[in-house]
Amino acid sequence: LSGVISLFLGSKQTYRMQEQLANVQTDGRFAMMFMERSIENAGWFEDVAPTITSAVDFTQTTDGGGSASDSIAVQMEVPPGTGVDCNGATVAGNIMINRFYVNGTTLECQGNGGGAAQPVVENVETLQFIYGVDSDSDGIINQYVDATAVKNGSLEQRVVSVQIAILIGTQQDAVNENNSFTFDALGVALSYDDKRLRRLFKKTVMMPNQAYVLVNQQKNS
Repeated sequence: LSGVISLFLGSKQTYRMQEQLANVQTDGRFAMMFMERSIENAGWFEDVAPTITSAVDFTQTTDGGGSASDSIAVQMEVPPGTGVDCNGATVAGNIMINRFYVNGTTLECQGNGGGAAQPVVENVETLQFIYGVDSDSDGIINQYVDATAVKNGSLEQRVVSVQIAILIGTQQDAVNENNSFTFDALGVALSYDDKRLRRLFKKTVMMPNQAYVLVNQQKNS
């Protein structure tokens, strides 16, 4: 009987761990897909002369510093009254902006269509961004820097890609004993020693619209 009980408890613990880990994997993939779609389309414009100067709106983009989460605001030009932001709200003007940030431990997206910010995924430990800069307008990234360096160097128009790192953990303890892990989130080291499980998701997203503008400006200069 003791053996049966031990086997049952062990199976229950394994099932709970696998279920929580599957939720982390699903949340991570969804968060990446959701952000990637907005970032990849950023910088799109309809007219020959775009009214936006950069794919990322750095007036609303922040570098959290240390292990604090960053935020990013990406923008694109749309026909007036046709753009629908990440909250499902219609944008009145011709500039659509989606801003991603962490509120507590929840990744949220705030559009500029007037609707309330909407949660994307929960249990986010950190969200980090660095930006690929094309210094010579040849369509090739020369360096990756944080938002502060972009602003200080007036490099907003030369940002043609974004690297994302998001660390997501289980909502509750998932194992019986403490595990020690250190994660590298784009140069930000985060160490843990507890019973929760975490996964770090990373991705580089190109912004071809901004790269197109840069290369064409170089050709015409």
